[in-house]
Amino acid sequence: MNKKLTKFDIFFVFGFIFSLVVGVAAFFYGLQVGKEQTEAKYALVIEELTLSRDEQSSSYQQQQLVSFYHTVLQPFQEFRSTWFRHMQTIEAGGGATDEDDLLKELKRLAQEISGEIKPTTVPESSTLLRNSQTDFLRSLTLFSDAVDRLQNGPGGARLAEAMRTDEIVLEAASFALKAQSGFYEAIWMWHLGMFPDAGEGLPMDLEELTFKEWATLPLNAKNVVISRMLSGIGEFTPFYPQDAAARIDELIASGQAELLAAPEVSALLKTIVAAGAVRADDFYLSKNKLYKQETLPQLPFFH
Repeated sequence: MNKKLTKFDIFFVFGFIFSLVVGVAAFFYGLQVGKEQTEAKYALVIEELTLSRDEQSSSYQQQQLVSFYHTVLQPFQEFRSTWFRHMQTIEAGGGATDEDDLLKELKRLAQEISGEIKPTTVPESSTLLRNSQTDFLRSLTLFSDAVDRLQNGPGGARLAEAMRTDEIVLEAASFALKAQSGFYEAIWMWHLGMFPDAGEGLPMDLEELTFKEWATLPLNAKNVVISRMLSGIGEFTPFYPQDAAARIDELIASGQAELLAAPEVSALLKTIVAAGAVRADDFYLSKNKLYKQETLPQLPFFH
């Protein structure tokens, strides 16, 4: 028997359907809002991670290396070259050399160049370059202090020897070598930014690096190895690490390294430095022959 629906029944049915529709719509709306909030949250996280990664990879871009070269490294190199030039003049000049004037020039130059380097702004993300700048400044301050001691000491050949062995000079040289190493580490970071997989399996941290292992390294890695070794043995020299790297590659290629009875790279480096067999232009003399295929930043001392 069919029962006729009352108005109440009809309103109840429509009310139920309306509530169901509203409930389903609210559910999907809440779901969509939650999805959008979640996506926004993770998009922010991804953006922060991306920015962090990009910042790290951009910490040692070429323009930063070039800027550091011109504002920090090159001015210090001017002092370093003058230091060795005056030391040779004092050693060879005898009584005809005005040693006091040469020492005064070194002190003035150390203070002047320190004043040039100090205001240089290095990005906080470029930790290696910031530390290198600090160490160059410490080195110059100590060299300035060392000159005061040297002015009150002996002259002639004994003064030249003191310029190599004085306690404060050695400390100043140690900071300079540490700073130099930091700059070449930064160049290596630039290299890894260009070739992210380039560092995998490279024997850069070995204390006794064989000639065969040395041959597997790109020049930027070789320079890091040399700068670390020079810093480790305290060899403050007028040449750059790439000059020593080029000299080592020349000796290995010609077979002369074996004649020097050096079993590995570190021993060979010590031998050629002690013998004065590395010159400031050795890299340029070997560049076209040995390093045509190398990827190097556009820094003046590479080009």
